[in-house]
Parts: sequence; structure tokens; C-alpha cells
Amino acid sequence: MTFRVTEVIASFTADGWPVPAQVRWKGAYLDVINVGRRWRESDGIHVLVLVSGGIVFELHTNGSLWRARIVSEPPHFA
Repeated sequence: MTFRVTEVIASFTADGWPVPAQVRWKGAYLDVINVGRRWRESDGIHVLVLVSGGIVFELHTNGSLWRARIVSEPPHFA
């Protein structure tokens, strides 16, 4: 899935790493349950987060704009 521009509510550590608390996805704010791996690339900072409902997002920020994409979703059973 490609990145979508989104809203993220986050604080930042003293050394500049974002600590996301909520991600807006499809109009709803999802609480971040766990923050995983984070890394810097030439295009900005990337962070993996697990949100309520079991979805894992990769978040990306260039310092002024947030983008998100789903990395993993829980299985859907009938």
C-alpha cells in the first residue's frame, strides 16, 4: 500500500525522535499501543507503530508533513 498524507499526534524526545500517540486513519483517531523500530533516511524519519485494532502502520515525517501506510493487518475470519 502507498503512503497517504495523515494527521499524527506526537511528542518528541530531546534528541528529536517522534513518539506518536494517535494516528488519524479514514477519519478516526487510532490510539498507538506500541512504538517499534524507527530509522532515519534522506527523506525523513520512519516509525513503525501498532494501533488499537491490531493494525501496524509505517509512519513517515519530513518534519512538516506526516504520511502513513498499513504494513500489517490482523487476519479477518468469517
